[in-house]
Amino acid sequence: MRGPYVRFIKKYIELNRKDHSVHEIRINLLKFGATPEEFDEAMKQSNETPPVSKIPRPSPSLIKKTAIAGVTFVALILFIYTTFIYQKSSTGQNVVSPASDKTLNDIAKNSQNASGVPISQVYANVHQIDASKIFSIPPSNTPLAVTGKPKKEVLGFLPYWMLDATDEIQISHLTSVSLFGLEVNGKGEIITAGSDKADGGWDMWKDPKLDSFIKKAKNEDVKVFVTFKSFKNANIENLVASDEAQKTFITNAIYLVDSKNLDGINLDFEYIGKPTEESRNHFTRFVTNLNVELKRQIPNAILTIDTYILSGSVRDLFDIALLSEHVDAFVIMGYDMHYALGNPGPLSPMGGAVNIIGLVQGYLEKVAPEKLILAVPYYGYDWPLNQDSSAASPSATILSYAELAVSSRNHNMIWDETSQTPSYKYTENGIDREVHFENVRSLGVKYDYVISKNLRGIGIWALGYDGLNSDLQRLIVDKFAN
Repeated sequence: MRGPYVRFIKKYIELNRKDHSVHEIRINLLKFGATPEEFDEAMKQSNETPPVSKIPRPSPSLIKKTAIAGVTFVALILFIYTTFIYQKSSTGQNVVSPASDKTLNDIAKNSQNASGVPISQVYANVHQIDASKIFSIPPSNTPLAVTGKPKKEVLGFLPYWMLDATDEIQISHLTSVSLFGLEVNGKGEIITAGSDKADGGWDMWKDPKLDSFIKKAKNEDVKVFVTFKSFKNANIENLVASDEAQKTFITNAIYLVDSKNLDGINLDFEYIGKPTEESRNHFTRFVTNLNVELKRQIPNAILTIDTYILSGSVRDLFDIALLSEHVDAFVIMGYDMHYALGNPGPLSPMGGAVNIIGLVQGYLEKVAPEKLILAVPYYGYDWPLNQDSSAASPSATILSYAELAVSSRNHNMIWDETSQTPSYKYTENGIDREVHFENVRSLGVKYDYVISKNLRGIGIWALGYDGLNSDLQRLIVDKFAN
């Protein structure tokens, strides 16, 4: 029985008792991960008698009535996980740290103020890594032969800052690649190099090196998509709410796909926080319109959407059940569950209070597995720590797999059985630091999970981050080609 959870559940019961019956609260808590023993103990501490009758299957009206409370519970579990549940001892073992009354009060306050989950933009999607540095690092081991084509989808994202390394990036182990990415404004226009707010996406699009890479991919029988991205709430809201803006974007997007003979479109719209119901419906309508016109003009084109790991379990921009009828696949961003602006911990844990298995299950309850692609990180974070082993800096350093493959050899590795991920600790210039990342062992666990659940495949953020190493490529072939 998890002591901090019992105390949290007790607070949660007290907050929701006025609006929900004890029976409804119990259904909701059990649905989102609490155990019957923890609930009963919390009720005992609240001087209430826990229900003993068997819980019937909840009716649709009850599900609707408790949906908001359930979403809040997921948000609070995530908060607990990243704040105080998941910590490491000096020996690398998982320990449960007791929460202070102030922490519980803060959680309670958050639950009263939030009716949804404020999800942050994925940090790794906007933070550039130096391609020349990555490919200047010698391989950590003897290169392994990589032959064979995966039988599942293996989608690699090529960010514009890796374009100069495309001659060295190996893609034979992939089935598809998405060019990341072209920025979209609220009018449906593509932000070009002539704009004050342009990033490197348009520069990549116009660079002859990209045409050479696309030709290379086609020769390797690798499909090529283009990612259209929008990371500002106002732009997303304005685009999806306007028929004129939608028409402009759809026209532009399909023209760009045709102009380079690409195979489809990937959307990366990272809305922060909880949208209005109107904006959520507008987004679904926008995707529907895009899919209809894309398939009308290019019948075999593929449309995918990048979604947060939490999107299958909470109410955010993505109405997963409805969208599934109008997209070929969801690319679940299964990383940054601990991120550079927060406390240290596994980026992509398979176990623990909040984990890949539990959150992907939220998708599987709404979507066929063949429409789900689990994207994994080819990077890690290096956090500076204070004496209490919490983040001492507002930002950790992002490191490519190539860098981590070398640096990790100089430290004692810590393998966490709960999260099924590696980490290590070290001290530099008097500052204690903690590094979490993925390696062959942890990624192998995730690939086995993808196979066991019969998911469509995996995504990689990002191509080239493994540098001159071939072990991650070999792992993909070993898992998915045989």
